[in-house]
Amino acid sequence: MVEAALFAGIATAGLIVGYVMYHRMRPAPPIIGNVMALGAGLLISVVAYSLVQESIEVSDAPWRVAIGLAAGAITYYVANNLIDRKFGGGGNAGIPLAIGAVLDGVPESLVIGISVALTGEASFPLVIAAFIANIAESVAATRELEEGGDTPRSVLLIWATIAIASVVAAILGYAVVSDLSPAGGVAVNGFAGGAVLMVLANAMIPEGYELAGRRAGLVLVLGFALGFALEHL
Repeated sequence: MVEAALFAGIATAGLIVGYVMYHRMRPAPPIIGNVMALGAGLLISVVAYSLVQESIEVSDAPWRVAIGLAAGAITYYVANNLIDRKFGGGGNAGIPLAIGAVLDGVPESLVIGISVALTGEASFPLVIAAFIANIAESVAATRELEEGGDTPRSVLLIWATIAIASVVAAILGYAVVSDLSPAGGVAVNGFAGGAVLMVLANAMIPEGYELAGRRAGLVLVLGFALGFALEHL
């Protein structure tokens, strides 16, 4: 459990790193987009190999993984729609952005906790991918939050709160899967993978392309290749 919390903390530290980078470097939008695309490619590789493939290998009923993927995607979709309906119309721009970051970070941290519970160690590619993705998301969202009227101190508090919530999610993921049968564990693994894929499809890939243009596609594939290398070499 300690290992799950530690690696989730490293991954979500990207939120704080992104905040510092924004204030120190003020990176141009294309750079932010390329970093998001790189993180997206890494996460696709993680879902494919660390979650789906490994779950199928340890399960005598691969259909459980497919059901988990679908359930994770549907849950994310419903939660996202509820947030849009509640916060989409005006108000403090920081609220929907912060909740959106939670929806991104919690599935990633959940996967880290699950990975430790199932294999005894964290998925190194996942930790790297989540760290990079969180940097990019934090840089982009910090700019929007502060332009919307939030103070730098309040934005930093938002990221710190999300980081803590993500560590808690990793601990819960570890605790839940540790008490489940292997069949239940792979279903939960699939659930987290489905949620991460929704994050990629709805946010990271479109935003990366919007900020970096066609080059984002190339960087995404390079990120996938890097994830594959980290997983198998």
